Amino acid sequence: MVKDEIFKLGREEFFKSVKMEYRRYFEPFEEPESVYPDGRINIDCTCLHSALAHRCGHLIRQALVCFNASKTTPRGMDCEKEFLTHAVCTEEAK
Repeated sequence: MVKDEIFKLGREEFFKSVKMEYRRYFEPFEEPESVYPDGRINIDCTCLHSALAHRCGHLIRQALVCFNASKTTPRGMDCEKEFLTHAVCTEEAK
C-alpha cells in the first residue's frame, strides 16, 4: 500500500479553470442572512429553524409573514396581535 503519492502538474494544468462541480469547494461559503437588505425577515434562514420547529412555530411564522408584508411605520405595528398570540402560546407551553 502506498502511503503518499506525488502528482506533478504542468503550468497550464495548474492554472486551468476548476471544473464547475468542484468550484463550490474553492469559493467562499456565505451563510444566509436572517434579515434581507430591505429589512424583511428571512424565514428560510437556518437561524430561525429552532423557533419555527417549536410547538408555537406556526404562530411565529404568521407573525413574521405579517411583518414582512407590513407597510406601517414603524414596520410591523399592524402585526401586534400575531406577535402577542405567539408570546402567549410560548408562555403557556412552559
